[in-house]
Amino acid sequence: MTKRHRTGKSKTRARSFALDPFFSCLIFAGVGLGTLGMRASPRLAVLWVSLLVLWILYREGKSLKLKYEYGEIGRGLLAGVAVGAPLLLLSLRPLATATPILFVGAQQTTLEQGIGTIVFLTVVLLAPLAEELFFRDILQRELGLWITIALYAAAGLVLFLPTAGQYPVVLLSVVGVWSVLGAMYAFFSERFGFAATLTAHTVVNLFLLYIPAILSYLGLLAA
Repeated sequence: MTKRHRTGKSKTRARSFALDPFFSCLIFAGVGLGTLGMRASPRLAVLWVSLLVLWILYREGKSLKLKYEYGEIGRGLLAGVAVGAPLLLLSLRPLATATPILFVGAQQTTLEQGIGTIVFLTVVLLAPLAEELFFRDILQRELGLWITIALYAAAGLVLFLPTAGQYPVVLLSVVGVWSVLGAMYAFFSERFGFAATLTAHTVVNLFLLYIPAILSYLGLLAA
């Protein structure tokens, strides 16, 4: 057997375990349903880690090219501030009320019970990375822009069903905002690339999800 034939067979074998994008979404939905009984913070961490694992499995046997320039990060930073800062100022009190419930749970909403370091690590650092790798590097690349936007909205429903499900209006609002942000990230990725989108996503999460909870905990939003 020639070296070329052996190389061809090894590549075929290496790609045989790669996941189909739609099947990856079904696995994520299954993890979401299977963890409905967990507390909010660890459940969300499990879901975001599952996105990373699915991305790793999908990428098995495929070449990975993630290059960036500092200009892309700068554009992402400016975009994140331009979106996150005004929304924070316009809806600070609702965000301060909703964030602990969504990411910690209705019965555990204090900083000591998880809204501090755990939420920062998951919401500001883990979530943007996991979501952008899965939705941009897999789904948007393979399935296109509009299908990815729809699947991102569905992922929001999976993520927040346990904490916001008892309040249908809140759940619809959360999924609606999630969908708009997902569309923004998708279009931004098409225009400026992965690094800019990841940076923008991280900054938006910092403004809309973490800062309101910290200000509320510190008592800076008291009437």
